[in-house]
Amino acid sequence: MKQDPPIFIRVIDGRLILWDYRSHSQYEIEEEHVRRILAISRNQETSESQIDSDIIRSGIFDDDSRDFKKWGWDCLSHIFHLGTQIVLEEGADLPNDDSYEGYIKYCTSIIDKVPETKYAREGESLSLPAPNKKYRKGTGLYDVLMARQTSRSFNSSPIPLQTVANSLYWTFGAVHGDMRQDMLDAGLVPVGYRRTSPSGGSLQPSEAYLVALNIEGLTAGIYHYRAFSHELTLITTKIDGEKLGKLLCAQMFAKDLAYGIFVTSRFDKMWWKYPHSRAYRVALLDIGCLAQTFQLVTTELGLGSWLTSYFLDREVNKLLEVDEMRESVLFFLGAGMGDGTPFAPQALQTIERMLEEQRQNQREG
Repeated sequence: MKQDPPIFIRVIDGRLILWDYRSHSQYEIEEEHVRRILAISRNQETSESQIDSDIIRSGIFDDDSRDFKKWGWDCLSHIFHLGTQIVLEEGADLPNDDSYEGYIKYCTSIIDKVPETKYAREGESLSLPAPNKKYRKGTGLYDVLMARQTSRSFNSSPIPLQTVANSLYWTFGAVHGDMRQDMLDAGLVPVGYRRTSPSGGSLQPSEAYLVALNIEGLTAGIYHYRAFSHELTLITTKIDGEKLGKLLCAQMFAKDLAYGIFVTSRFDKMWWKYPHSRAYRVALLDIGCLAQTFQLVTTELGLGSWLTSYFLDREVNKLLEVDEMRESVLFFLGAGMGDGTPFAPQALQTIERMLEEQRQNQREG
């Protein structure tokens, strides 16, 4: 599809640096490169010159199945949207290495650079009354708040469909009805509906796609949750635990989840009311509120929960069959039965192996 190249150019230390934010590549260029990029974008034929060859080889003019012209905000948010995606190289297989060795080595390499985590603004401080740890304990909220924690160890036990339905409804459902009766009563045109979490403009741009893995009475697959009617629509059955783990950038412990939820944002909903790209922040905040609600709800239901934004964006969007210029996955929520530990078993095994190797080297040294 012929369209403008997904690039921007910055001046850094007196040099021209071209960024291809689709492929996450950077190139140092000269003024002649800029002139030729402009000419080629205006449909001028390419020559056999070195500059033209370099430009074509960079891939900035390669076809793309997505129609970038559908994007409803400005180029700033488009750069963020594409430039922060995790890209699977052309022809590459989905990753399946879950050893965590690279991640552990990276964490070890930066341990001496831990920033100050206790942030205090300068100025006179005002002491607050001690928190009442029995606050609303009779309602169970206290116990849920104290019990909530991230879990990364699951045992693939199946769970009842009723439990999943409860978590979907109390997180994403139209719990106050499928329209804003309060707006109508106030003499306003009712727009949207209300969930248990706040949403900018009551637009509810976040959509839930249930990834069913081990749910009693429900065929494994990916379903769209119809929040306003509390129903599911099957999207695909081409999913299992192994594939899910690979899509989540080899976080293979996810294969033992009972279910997960890919949360997308309907950008086209927001373009109607909020034409400025700052609204992309609202989309992220919307999902953040829902994610916390999901963790509290699943904790109350006796499930372990886990959240991640580490996944292969384009591959997930293809699986969900969405037009990612109008709707795109931004977060993943997972839940299931397990021992509740926040540490992935594979990570603990890798740490133990690396420590044993270190001890062995010390004995031999």
